[in-house]
Amino acid sequence: MGGQVVIYQLTAKLVDSEIDIPKDAQDIMYYTLSVGHHTGVMDCFAAKLSCPIETFRSVLDNISDSLARSKLEGILRFGEIQIDKSHLPVLKPAIKHTLRELYVRKDTNPYSAEISWMSDFAQLLDATERETAMYLMGRRIDA
Repeated sequence: MGGQVVIYQLTAKLVDSEIDIPKDAQDIMYYTLSVGHHTGVMDCFAAKLSCPIETFRSVLDNISDSLARSKLEGILRFGEIQIDKSHLPVLKPAIKHTLRELYVRKDTNPYSAEISWMSDFAQLLDATERETAMYLMGRRIDA
């Protein structure tokens, strides 16, 4: 089965409005944007990371933490997942642990694609932790 797994990063939130927001209400509007989705708000994403589905399956096979693996398997099961700050306490340690294990096995097994993907994914998780309203979207793109 061909296809790709693509990780997108939120790059902007736009308000679809034909009227200007009064200056004294802008702080409230920006706060509501940072805490969730609301009518008239569009999220803008940029593709940041991709790999063939086969590589992604190999990544999953190497993650020993069942909660982290289950979260990421949602990309294959449902076609799309959201990764926000609430997922970081499970995903970050699992990804970093798996990376360490793959580095140890690197000499005897060819895991370079998995190591590269997971290293880049770990950086996206770190960026998500630093930014107030940022989150990631993982999506399966079938060939």
